[in-house]
Amino acid sequence: MTSTPSNSFTPDAFQQEAMSHIDAGRSALVCAPTGSGKTFVAEYAIEQALAKGQRAFYTTPIKALSNQKFRDFIERFGTDRVGLLTGDNVIRGDANIVVMTTEVLRNMLYAERVDPNLGVVVLDEVHYLADTYRGPVWEEVILNLASNVALVCLSATVSNFKELGGWLKSVRGDVGVVTEHRRVVPLLNMYCATRKANREIVLIETLKGNNANSEGLKFDVPPKLLMSGRNNRGGYRGRRGPSRELLERLPFRTPKADSLLMEMQERELLPAIWFVFSRKGCEKEAQKLMDRRVSFNTPGQSEQVMSIVEAGLEQISETDRVTLDVDNWIDMLKVGIAVHHAGLVPVFKEIVERCFIGGLIKVVFATETLALGVNMPARSVIIEKLKKYDGRSMVSLTPAEYAQMSGRAGRRGIDDQGHAIVLWSPTTRFHDVASLAGSRSFRLESAFRPTYNMAVTLLNRMPPERARDLIERSFSQYQNRSTSGDSLSPRLSNLFDSVVAVLRQRGHLKGWDVTDSGNLLEGIYHESDLVITDAITAGIFEGLEPVDLGALLSCFIYERRQAGPPPKPVSLSPELAKRVKAISTLVREVRELERGERLPLTKPVDDGFTLVIADWVKGSDLEVVLASHEHRNRNSRNSSMSPGEFVRNVKQIVDLARRIAVVAPGASVAESAKQLAIAANRGVVALSGKLDMGTDNTNDGAADNADDIALELALLEQLATTHD
Repeated sequence: MTSTPSNSFTPDAFQQEAMSHIDAGRSALVCAPTGSGKTFVAEYAIEQALAKGQRAFYTTPIKALSNQKFRDFIERFGTDRVGLLTGDNVIRGDANIVVMTTEVLRNMLYAERVDPNLGVVVLDEVHYLADTYRGPVWEEVILNLASNVALVCLSATVSNFKELGGWLKSVRGDVGVVTEHRRVVPLLNMYCATRKANREIVLIETLKGNNANSEGLKFDVPPKLLMSGRNNRGGYRGRRGPSRELLERLPFRTPKADSLLMEMQERELLPAIWFVFSRKGCEKEAQKLMDRRVSFNTPGQSEQVMSIVEAGLEQISETDRVTLDVDNWIDMLKVGIAVHHAGLVPVFKEIVERCFIGGLIKVVFATETLALGVNMPARSVIIEKLKKYDGRSMVSLTPAEYAQMSGRAGRRGIDDQGHAIVLWSPTTRFHDVASLAGSRSFRLESAFRPTYNMAVTLLNRMPPERARDLIERSFSQYQNRSTSGDSLSPRLSNLFDSVVAVLRQRGHLKGWDVTDSGNLLEGIYHESDLVITDAITAGIFEGLEPVDLGALLSCFIYERRQAGPPPKPVSLSPELAKRVKAISTLVREVRELERGERLPLTKPVDDGFTLVIADWVKGSDLEVVLASHEHRNRNSRNSSMSPGEFVRNVKQIVDLARRIAVVAPGASVAESAKQLAIAANRGVVALSGKLDMGTDNTNDGAADNADDIALELALLEQLATTHD
């Protein structure tokens, strides 16, 4: 066996097994718990490719994880040998090792722009193929990658790994399947409550062996007592659960953050990630600690925090610092407290991640998205409750979600044991906590389905029979056949035919031939790809200045988070209102066809961000943009917009504008889209993903922004397929 990436490190058994498959020239599927060392296998595969004079690609599901891997690989392999390709950064794309989002690789494959000297592709977080919208991308890569390129698929532990491995063998040939259920750092699941009588923090083990700890039953509220707080419809009186009278009669209560964290500090259980299933909840808990003057850091650690903060915020203007409440945020970090959620601007999250990994943050209050993103292991995780709002209703945590969050507990080489602590609540049953902690059922279900973009892309490259065959080789169809026992089940072929029927009716296919508008559709990677293409071909974007084009594009991007009645209609100029109405008409027409073909419906237009992006593109400060939005929506529930939400929406508009700048047939639309991307990608928006990226990003002037856009447009043009 070739030498391992680190001579001082002895690989675990599952790592050695994976390495032996790589040495034998096989692809490999590695399913192992979070933090077990799957990246070690990836690095080994990369080293073997480099030793043969080949290149290596490493793909991740999100830009933030790509950025982190890029930094890690620079330390591991050297700056000149590592590149990065994401929507935010194009750095040394011709390097020996290139880190990229999975979508970038999919686009490269379809554009036939993959280097023939590519030796290995690492697909990190391959269990993302279960993601409803983005999951198909992983399967498209697996199905379209050249057979001589080795695949190393890294996945969280899934119970149907044999099924996943069987599918990979059926489409890729010789694949070694490696699984590890044992955690490198053992996990202790715990349940925590505060005893009211003496304010004692009570921590007990959730499991004894593989069974629920019988001691936990004493925490459950008797069903009769709990039912006394319910109304006739089965819900609780009032809006927020059991009555105060009921709660006062109980011997236990939910632990307060300061008391629990002080107890954990005494027991040496910090640092901790405290999962709270709302952004406001994260902020509220962190502020409570600040109000109680809780501090976890020494003066020396506070100084280290300031060094990281000052480097990260160097390019943020004084006005934006005030708008982002930087001073209060810094005060939190200095005492070892942080929050991490989608409402933060990306540069804040990146700084929090660096401080946490450096041991300078002792508790971070985070939404569950942290468990799915960057590598931030802790000694302990705390899970506030077992239910969360999924955008429609309150749902229970799944075993996979619990495993993902608890998987962050326990740092390899640092901790002897990780701790996952679930907090008591009157409506939580201890049996449910134990069931989650003891569950090993994490079945991976494919989300693959034919899309409009996929259909025209395939039909541009192969006859219909081959396109159907490729779709029939998907993991979704493999699972369908396994479940039904019918080897000829045509479910996905029928879906493909339905997608084709809609494309024909919209003029993007003539028979099986892709039309000019279909070629344009091939270059649009977006969940509303069909309607965006129709809008371009209908001339809806013609003759618009960048400001108005940005407003129209926002209708495809923005989606209100808040439940309840919609806000009052946005007041647009007559011309802009006319074009929004035209887009809405296109959406209605497409949705009608989709209903007839029993396809998932294209999302409706939402004009709630039109004036926000218009203000930003005109050059307004962040403070003015956010304040104007809040004023316009002052009579609506949750009228404010977080800076992170603002940045995320603007970045998606920039990404879409860049794509349109490449594929739009009209020069005026292409130029307007390019200027929109330049104008919108400034300030806190442009800073996203630019923190310590191993390249010179110290200048944030307009000229540098234009250079960045030009570079990324050049990359898109390289990836755009041309048709004779």
